[in-house]
Amino acid sequence: MTAHPAKVDVPRLPRELAGSVPREVRLTGGGIAAATAAVAIALGAIVAAILMSLSYASASAKQQLHEREGLVTDAEIVQVVVRRGEHPRRTVTYRYEVDGHRYTGRTTLRENDRRQMAQGGRVRVAYVESDPETSWMAGYGSTGFPLWIIPLTVFSLLAAAVAIGRSVRRQWILLSEGRVAEARVTRVKKMHSDKQRAFRVTYEFRTISGATRTSRCEIGKAAPAVGALIPILYHRDTPEWTAAYPLSMVKTGRTVN
Repeated sequence: MTAHPAKVDVPRLPRELAGSVPREVRLTGGGIAAATAAVAIALGAIVAAILMSLSYASASAKQQLHEREGLVTDAEIVQVVVRRGEHPRRTVTYRYEVDGHRYTGRTTLRENDRRQMAQGGRVRVAYVESDPETSWMAGYGSTGFPLWIIPLTVFSLLAAAVAIGRSVRRQWILLSEGRVAEARVTRVKKMHSDKQRAFRVTYEFRTISGATRTSRCEIGKAAPAVGALIPILYHRDTPEWTAAYPLSMVKTGRTVN
């Protein structure tokens, strides 16, 4: 009886990755979406910086006006409207008199303001001396927002744009210049996510120098089985920089028949 040799996995490297480098690279639909998002977020950071700076300047000028010209008087409560919901709020409408003229104002109370407010009651209000029609309940003057919010918001948006851009660029360089190799899957771990299924795949591969390396990546589709061979790309100078092939944001421009 003839013994058959044990079945051995035969590496099958993608044909489009054969040949010299750099390879021709194009963005996939996901890559185009990511690059577009990075540009949009970067532009959004610039717009946010402008709008928030204008808003801060306006709020600061308004606050200074209130502090400089604010006068206090008594007002009569003419209406209290309660907004129901998870965070109930009360809006108080009041009437006050300045130099024989009557004015009406309105203030929405903070959720933690527990003062009793009823129609016909009295409340202290403040108004601008040069513009008596502009008023607010005492303790509810213009405060604006802290200046540090502006750089925090802008830098956060720019950081997000840079992170997305670097991800696209990283995949582009890896596909353009990286070496291709067969890696054997050593571990598969399911990642918990509310929106989509993902797996963290750990694998071992041998570089062109003969050194064995271990790396891992996340795969959003069906994960390979432990022991399976998968094609990967690794950076020539930094073998720890790897990715399973095909990549999500870039593809080769080479057509394989």
